[in-house]
Amino acid sequence: MTIYAMSDIHGFIGSFEEALAHVNLDDGASRLVLLGDYCDRGPSSLDVYHRIMGLQEEFPGQVIALRGNHEEMLLEYIGMASADLGFTQGWMLADTGLATAQSFLSKDEFAEVKHLLSRRKFEEAYLLTVEYMKRSHADVIRWIRNLPYYYETEFGQVFCHAGIDEDAGDLWRIGTPEEYFTSMSPYYKGKRFELDVIAGHISTEFVSEIPGYHDIWFDGASHYYIDGQTVATGRIPVLQYDESTGTYSGPGL
Repeated sequence: MTIYAMSDIHGFIGSFEEALAHVNLDDGASRLVLLGDYCDRGPSSLDVYHRIMGLQEEFPGQVIALRGNHEEMLLEYIGMASADLGFTQGWMLADTGLATAQSFLSKDEFAEVKHLLSRRKFEEAYLLTVEYMKRSHADVIRWIRNLPYYYETEFGQVFCHAGIDEDAGDLWRIGTPEEYFTSMSPYYKGKRFELDVIAGHISTEFVSEIPGYHDIWFDGASHYYIDGQTVATGRIPVLQYDESTGTYSGPGL
């Protein structure tokens, strides 16, 4: 039985499909753990969400999808639409080139939003985008809202988007703030913990401090970082854990 893990797909459906070619779930026992950040930056965020949802239907109980900080941001954008129109600028800046909005909208809907933006009616464009997203993709939004923050295995591992509060010891499950799971920096890099912690969020180039490094990086202690910066490389590293040998493999290991 193998556990596969990948993270930070960021709307690149082609890269995701290439990574999935290295995943085999046909034995009914192997698992795929996805560590969040499925949207933003790339052109096909909605396609990535649909692909993951389809995999969960095809392989019940074998595909675990976690939430990342970009899922949190997307839910925040949708939730803030009627409460704080001043949030518009943050939405505009975060959704580079409006790639995520465009992936959720039809061609005509997106043309309407672009027309409003060209007339500098930013708040109206924002509200209209959210209205269309809610109307046409309520199932995806509901699925995102239900994504868990972490996944713990029987093999002494915890998978999460960014990290856990290791100072909380064996109380980390209740002691870790939600924002740690999705947004914390690699505070514990190089430190031993009772579990192996597998995370994305921070590029392996940054966390390893090796210029140009985009493979999986192990800190020599208890942490595997797997965000290979798909935006820059077009590639998603796949971590593999072999239950029979207790060993990890993948690019860079």
